Amino acid sequence: MSQPSAVPSLKTLLSLGIVLAYSPSQAAVIEEVVVTAQKRSQSVNDIGVSASAFAGDSLQDYGVDSPVDLGNHTPGLITVNATSGGTPIFAIRGIGLDDFSANNSSGVGVYTDEVFASSPAYLGGRLFDIERVEVLKGPQGTLYGKNTTGGAINFISNKPTDEFEAYSELTIARHNTRELTAVVSGPLSEGLRGRLALNGVRGDGWQTDVNTGREFGDQDRAVLRGLLGFDLGSDGEVLLKAYYSEDKSTPASPHAEGVDGVLGDPSFAVLNAPRDPSRVTVGDLAVFRDESGQGLSLKVNYAFELFDLVSITAWDSYERRVLDNYDGGAHSATDLGQDNDLEQWSQELRLLGDSGEGFNWIAGVNVSREEVDVRDFFDDSILLSDSVAIEGVLNPSDINNRGDDLFIADYIQETDSYGMYLHTETDLSDDVKLIAGLRYSYDDRRFNGAADNLSFGELIPVTTLNQSHDEEAVTGKVGIDWFVHEDLLLFSNVASSYKSGIFYGGAVVDSSAWSYIGPESVLSYELGFKWTGFDGSMQLNGALFRMDYSDRQSLLTFVSDDFSNLLGVAVVDTTLANVPESRTQGFEMDLNWLPMDGLTVQLGLSYLDAEVTEAPTLNDLRGINPDPAVNDAATLAGSGFVDALGAPLNAGSDLSQAPQWSYNGLLAYEFELSETLLMRWQSSYSWVDEQYAQLADSNAQYGPIRALNVRVTVEQSDGQWQLSVWGRNLEDKASETYAFTGFAGRTVYRQQGATYGLTLRYNF
Repeated sequence: MSQPSAVPSLKTLLSLGIVLAYSPSQAAVIEEVVVTAQKRSQSVNDIGVSASAFAGDSLQDYGVDSPVDLGNHTPGLITVNATSGGTPIFAIRGIGLDDFSANNSSGVGVYTDEVFASSPAYLGGRLFDIERVEVLKGPQGTLYGKNTTGGAINFISNKPTDEFEAYSELTIARHNTRELTAVVSGPLSEGLRGRLALNGVRGDGWQTDVNTGREFGDQDRAVLRGLLGFDLGSDGEVLLKAYYSEDKSTPASPHAEGVDGVLGDPSFAVLNAPRDPSRVTVGDLAVFRDESGQGLSLKVNYAFELFDLVSITAWDSYERRVLDNYDGGAHSATDLGQDNDLEQWSQELRLLGDSGEGFNWIAGVNVSREEVDVRDFFDDSILLSDSVAIEGVLNPSDINNRGDDLFIADYIQETDSYGMYLHTETDLSDDVKLIAGLRYSYDDRRFNGAADNLSFGELIPVTTLNQSHDEEAVTGKVGIDWFVHEDLLLFSNVASSYKSGIFYGGAVVDSSAWSYIGPESVLSYELGFKWTGFDGSMQLNGALFRMDYSDRQSLLTFVSDDFSNLLGVAVVDTTLANVPESRTQGFEMDLNWLPMDGLTVQLGLSYLDAEVTEAPTLNDLRGINPDPAVNDAATLAGSGFVDALGAPLNAGSDLSQAPQWSYNGLLAYEFELSETLLMRWQSSYSWVDEQYAQLADSNAQYGPIRALNVRVTVEQSDGQWQLSVWGRNLEDKASETYAFTGFAGRTVYRQQGATYGLTLRYNF
């Protein structure tokens, strides 16, 4: 008979470690996070909504400086920048945005202090002096309305305080980066409070042109935000907010690759960029960014005897002037220029009532107006080089020809939106609650503009589009929350939402690419749980979901008949079209555990199966190009050169921004360094699977994306000062973070290499 091994198994060691690490006398209790996901203050663990909530202190610990950093810590949330250093795109459970035009908006509604951002242009700022962030997963069409087919994200600023507080925070980091945040808050007089917050960052570029030595990716940003709060007697409060932001950074550059392979001539390798993220080929293009935004909002809360009244009035505007090396090479193939002016105004009124007998309700109306004034262009001057004009072929020696060939989009889009909603919560018993809500939405959109090509204007007539479309939708939600006991909530719901119709506003080659695309809609089924265990030291949440996606607004590539006839070669163009049916399904889990005092373990996991179930036909795309010989199913490909790289969009094609797997983890330990000092060590890791930026585009596949971050903090026990040393992407990965079909090849963004720095915070 064999003797038992003296070496314990891995399972035994893990079990022993957990037992030793956890004891009821040592375990800490997870701090409760109060959210307003359902338009009233509630604990995030007491609502039947799949949500991730981050307190402001946690965001700082995690190193979340911008909205796109949230994806590293949120299962199911994908965040990318679709242009060089700007235009954040969000997707939740495979539903988001393919197009980055200023007149479009994501299927994930983004709100700052309860004010909706109607365009991606409003979302490029930095996060600072934030109270919390809420990520709501799944359709939010009842309380939040249109453009929340995937979910909603709420950014909540810190409010003025009744007592004086002030702090300053200085960061010094790699690439000569300096960032300063300064905040002061407190009472100004009886019943009047104020808060002023300033953030500014400057830094050198992290990319260098291998031919000219010029630097790209430098930072020059500033934001000023002021808030005033005052009381309306003992029953009401008013909060006035004003802000101004500006961004004069130099855009980073993507990388062109594979041009020589596509064109079949090794001499065209000169048009490719190096694969090193820090080495680029921009040439003599004078890229720049000059953006500024400002806004005002007024929120009034007043408690009447039978209900509470909330009024939110807001106005925002944004100006964007950008020249971007969008093609990723020194040649002028698709250099992007943006000249945009945006303005939005909104008003929401809502009433909140509680019968005190197991029934509460929220009823509201909202009105908004949006205006987008756009003049964008793509510079394709390489197509008008001498070799093309004389010989009819491209020549790599003509890469410096610029300024002769511009595809221009010049338009104004106006949108008026109206909505009415009712949300109710009814106690069916002491443990079971019924959630039911309904919303009516109406949108009226007007588009007036022209698309032109300055070079071929005589051969290709100027395209004009002057149309208006209106639409209405009814969305809703029915759900059950079952509190099995005080530590376990089971919830299920069926919810719907819609994204309003849109005009495609990109600079186009073919006139038929400009068209109106109808609304998309989602019907979601979800089953989830929220469990608090080990005397409040562990929180485990999970959800199973399926979403049926109708008329998805998708970016597609098609053969351009006008230019194919003109040049005698297959030239493609991009437009938006409705994909009749798609489906996303999967599960998410996240764990927050404090096994002993000072030790934090956080884990997140997401699995997603997202695909087209019914591809568009010629009839679905008749607004793009009416010529069946050109625009048949075989030419609906995701590549600029259909025969060489493309694949038709068929049922079973993966949806964009829908990685199959993603996970994140964080481990932190805080302990006393001395009687007056505390130390916190933290390490986090995130991994996101391969995904697509555009449907059926093999060139637009990118990833996986991975990053290892570390932060070590020493602070005074009374919290007066705090010093942190941190590093991001410490493995110096060069993961692809976004990609698309470029000029005769592929254009790809890669993540910035390892960065490190120190941050000093002092509380006055």
